[in-house]
Amino acid sequence: MSLRRQVTAQAMQVFGGWGYREIQIPLLEHFDALKRGLDEDQIARSFRFVDREGNVMVLRPDVTPAVAKTYAYQLRGLPLPLRVAYANKVVRVERAFGASQVESYQLGAELIGRRGVVADVEVLLVVLEVLERLGLRRFHINLGDHRLAQLLLNASGAPRRIRAEVEEAILSRDPDEVRRILEDLGTRSQYVESISVLAGLEGGLQQLDVIEEILPRHRELDERIHYLREVERTVDELGYGRQVRIDLGELDGPGYYTGIGFSVVSEGASRRIARGGRYDGLIGQYGVETPAVGFSFSLETLVELLHPKIKGGGRKGREHEVVPVWEDAPAKGFEEALERRRNNMSTRIVARNQEGKK
Repeated sequence: MSLRRQVTAQAMQVFGGWGYREIQIPLLEHFDALKRGLDEDQIARSFRFVDREGNVMVLRPDVTPAVAKTYAYQLRGLPLPLRVAYANKVVRVERAFGASQVESYQLGAELIGRRGVVADVEVLLVVLEVLERLGLRRFHINLGDHRLAQLLLNASGAPRRIRAEVEEAILSRDPDEVRRILEDLGTRSQYVESISVLAGLEGGLQQLDVIEEILPRHRELDERIHYLREVERTVDELGYGRQVRIDLGELDGPGYYTGIGFSVVSEGASRRIARGGRYDGLIGQYGVETPAVGFSFSLETLVELLHPKIKGGGRKGREHEVVPVWEDAPAKGFEEALERRRNNMSTRIVARNQEGKK
């Protein structure tokens, strides 16, 4: 618990240093109001019940839609861009969790009201600073683009059901399965090959090179590819080229992502450390269309990575000076303890009897 508090405090300090103001979102929401921003998978994994007045309620399964709704309903009059940060609980069925592990904590930030390279790079830099502050080194950020993937899938002519199968094959990093599905559908060869590139394991800028070579002079694709190159170039110039890499198969995550999407992974973690992306259409589900980008850390995963360092002595807690308190005359010992505490010195009481035993 002490480590969880330390991680949360350090993350919120970084968020505040970038101008993100803390926001608190209710855990309990009216389902009908929130569901507009949830995809089918999020709804299926949520916990719902009927209250005493007959309203269907939901325990918040994801913070970002709740922030989007709060902005649309309550904060829309504030000047943009609006930067908010949070440390909030989510309750949902996690595929990797057991039945007793349905609660988790997200530490995150949302940048509302700005689109473009500057905004997207800003959130990446905030993520990187949090990881640096926590002393994590063995990680990397996989950077994909949901808009580019949708452009390719739309051009393939695949119906919605088939697109879902293709996306699953991409997430499984199975280019042969991507080819099989699209060839059975009769998709043109250049689109088959371009989409299969998304499933490649190697990642990197070469993925963009291959798509450009296969599909030259495709205006919308060219714009997205140029955009990704700009994000990657800017991050590289800032010295983070080794930590951030293009990975066009990074398409997992909530259905509200509309542009870049990224995840932070580490060999030492059982699941993603963080996930983020652009969601320009989400706030519009609750009100006026407003661009936004954000991310969230899994507090449990951060603690999982940091805890071995604590056990191994990589970081030490404060030493507590032992103050003996004699059972037959306790006041003197307590006076010493109080004096130490008035000087903010760590203190641990040890009771002793007349024989000097604890």
